Amino acid sequence: MRWIVVWAVLVALAACDFSRSGGEPVSATVYPTPRRATWGEEVRLNLPWRAGSSLRLSLAGETISEVRTEALGTGSAVVFRVPSDFWGGPQALEVTEGENRATGSLTVLGEGVGTEALLVVRPEVSDDSLSQKMASAGLRLVPSAKGESSVPLGGASGPCAGRLAQVAQASGAPLAIGALLERLEAATAGLVVDLDGIVGIDPLTGYDTDQSPSPGTSPIDARQAIRRNPSSNFTGAGTTIAIVDTGVASLASLNLRPGADFTNLETPNPNQDEYQDGLGHGTAAAVLAADAAYGVAPAAGILPIKSCDKNGKCALAAVIRGVCYAVAYAEQNKNQKLILNLSLGSDTPSEIVYILLKDALMKRGVNGIPVVVAAGNQWAIRTSKKGTLHHFPASFGGNRGLSVSRDPARRMTPLKGLLSVGAVGLFGSDYRVSSFSNNGDFIDLVAPGERVRSLRPNNTQAEFTGTSFAAPLVAGAAAIVRQASVFTPLTPEALELTLLANLTESSGLGDAPVEARGQGLLDMTRGP
Repeated sequence: MRWIVVWAVLVALAACDFSRSGGEPVSATVYPTPRRATWGEEVRLNLPWRAGSSLRLSLAGETISEVRTEALGTGSAVVFRVPSDFWGGPQALEVTEGENRATGSLTVLGEGVGTEALLVVRPEVSDDSLSQKMASAGLRLVPSAKGESSVPLGGASGPCAGRLAQVAQASGAPLAIGALLERLEAATAGLVVDLDGIVGIDPLTGYDTDQSPSPGTSPIDARQAIRRNPSSNFTGAGTTIAIVDTGVASLASLNLRPGADFTNLETPNPNQDEYQDGLGHGTAAAVLAADAAYGVAPAAGILPIKSCDKNGKCALAAVIRGVCYAVAYAEQNKNQKLILNLSLGSDTPSEIVYILLKDALMKRGVNGIPVVVAAGNQWAIRTSKKGTLHHFPASFGGNRGLSVSRDPARRMTPLKGLLSVGAVGLFGSDYRVSSFSNNGDFIDLVAPGERVRSLRPNNTQAEFTGTSFAAPLVAGAAAIVRQASVFTPLTPEALELTLLANLTESSGLGDAPVEARGQGLLDMTRGP
């Protein structure tokens, strides 16, 4: 009888989970639910082992102190809330207990996140069908300002051929935005789902109203700084630079194309730039890209797209519509090779913007659209919050990929052909990377971005500071490369590689690391 009891005990022990003591250590990948969550929102992780009292959960290397665990079959569920002192964007998750370890990633929904969601609807899906899907999931479509259930994005192909819908919760206990996105994704499998939020133009980013120049800097003449050859035969002719921004004033020195205004649907005027009581933002960017006297590509056209208001706030829906307006323009005007400039951003990634840019950059071959983006101006305040500082869409060009999707096929791989631009200032006779200019593996190059001379909407000269004003210089350079390669057209990725290999100078810039300077300073000495 004694041996029977001993044998029963041994069998029972063999059936136990030895992962925490004596068994093989557990190593696993975990996927949070929801995969995107805003500050204060509850997040759950399922672990393949039974959690005990020594469990440690960290987000971006910072220990989360308030964690609860629940038994779940042979494993456990770990539950925590996203702290409010973290930067938005993908942040690394790690759970450890003894020798057991689980890793993953959570996309924190940071500044400017709203309470509703956006959805890109395929052309063949009717509004009635979509409305029924929403109702069955306890959701509803939010009518547009004109009473439409969804708004056409205007493109002929790709995601811009679809429609944009806004979705809110219809019934039940209030959902946090991450949970709302999860419910919407489940109800609309195969459609693109995103939060409705606010991005900011640079220098207005939601953290500072204007980027101040560094002490000791001198004013910069952009053309001289980047060594633009005034006798060059290439001026950007045959190209158009789309400026998605606060609007572009009708200056005689700019060659303006018919634009669009997505901020004021009652009386649209893309040629009105009211930012900062007339100081302007989109106008200054357009001038640096293609003005007859100040611009890098003086013969390039400017496509003014107003997606940001006079306070520098850019509703995500307006940015999406602005990008698609540029895509549709390129489809309809193939003889005008387009470059897209985005001097705006947020710490929270938009999956819709990612998909739109991926289509423009990587799925249209030589008819693709090179995209130039500002790197952002938060580096000097990066320690004001925890976690990794991101700036989207610039960070879409990084080396790591950004998705925390449970479906590997939807992984957000780095975008090729996207040029992320940091800023430099002039200190005496030397250029140095600006202290505010964001660093990261997504930085491709730098260009003048402190006290750069440009024009206000009233056609008077002023000095402008921020990566916003470095980006359009590179957009102008891209226009030059597009014109020069008209007989041997380049894909956006090939244009990016050509520009970085031939139009940058890596020497100088002090001891700036590659994460700050990328391939170096925009230098057109060897340019066409």
